Amino acid sequence: MSQKRNAKGTGSFIKNPDGTITHRKGVGYKPDGNRKTLTVTEATKTACIREMKKKEAEWNRLKDIMYVNQKDTVKDLCEKHLQYQVKNGELKGKSADRRECTINNQIAKYKIGMLQVHCVTPADIEAHIQILINEKKLSESSITKALDVINAAFSWALIQKIVTENPVTPVKEKLAKKLKKLAEKDADEADVMVLSDEEETAFINEANKICKNGKRKYISGDYLLLLLFTGMRCGELIALRWKDYDWESHVLTIGKSASMAKNRDKTDENENNYVMVLGSTKNQKARVIELTQNAQSVLKRIYLNSCYRGSEDLIAPTKTGKMYTTSNLEHRLDIIMKNSGLSEIKGGCHLLRKTFATNMYEAGARVEEVAAYIGDLESTTRKYYIAIRKKLVSSGKVKQVVKL
Repeated sequence: MSQKRNAKGTGSFIKNPDGTITHRKGVGYKPDGNRKTLTVTEATKTACIREMKKKEAEWNRLKDIMYVNQKDTVKDLCEKHLQYQVKNGELKGKSADRRECTINNQIAKYKIGMLQVHCVTPADIEAHIQILINEKKLSESSITKALDVINAAFSWALIQKIVTENPVTPVKEKLAKKLKKLAEKDADEADVMVLSDEEETAFINEANKICKNGKRKYISGDYLLLLLFTGMRCGELIALRWKDYDWESHVLTIGKSASMAKNRDKTDENENNYVMVLGSTKNQKARVIELTQNAQSVLKRIYLNSCYRGSEDLIAPTKTGKMYTTSNLEHRLDIIMKNSGLSEIKGGCHLLRKTFATNMYEAGARVEEVAAYIGDLESTTRKYYIAIRKKLVSSGKVKQVVKL
């Protein structure tokens, strides 16, 4: 047999007596500290390299799983599952950030987070969810997310044979029913928070205000009005460029979404902790929408007042032409809401999206049409974006009324 180092100086090729080639390559270390070496035997060197790439990819996929051990806590398991999902591209940047936030705030800080994985019982899961309910700090959806994160981590560990059972499974249905009761509303509590007709008028009037010098009071007022008149998500708005709008047919193509996400590839302390990430829309589908007269007027005004009108320029840029952030727009919305006398109404920019969806539904559109326009699932649109009951002020009291 003859042995020869490969071209890159990693691993070796050995020619066997039968004419086949054996390729050995070191790919790091195992959890016990010993080196991990992969071996493949094929008819040719080229075939060896091809098969080694496959084997190395599988090793990289399973490497993190091997580092889950019996001493790991639920917090450790959830974090390793998150790392695995990020590494394999299963989560977008923003989704990974939300998952990490849930782990840190609703799992790691509690007893459940400190329990060793193999010691967790269904009773422990029930007890944790009951603690979150009793605190009365979180919504039903936030508690459900915590349960889903734990369940997903254990399901992953079960598939990889890290654990022999998932402690969430026996109590999941029971807990789901309990959490559903938290979402029950009384007669005057809104099913979906939207602006009433009067509140919407107050917001529009304030966003349109002109100063004595003839300039608009709020630079970002038109951006927020565009959200109200299209039902777009913030991330979709800040990613739009003028090439996405057809002036002749008045249709807008929404194909991208931008958001700030944790810089998980940071290698230097001078790099930013968060970076702007441009990706597909939330439901992975681009859509083309025909704009209403109100939306057309606002978009035309934005264009005429903008210093950035090239096809590749952003429709809703900052003063310097850079991309806005969602938090920046949320802050400007808060200011306009406060000056409109609507500071008590919460919901952020999503409030404008919900108001648009409700208005569209009340104008006669079917749920599936509303869902297609705002780019969401029919079930999600029906549950979270359309207010069947609308706000009515009577004798100084606010009531949620089902309109004729």
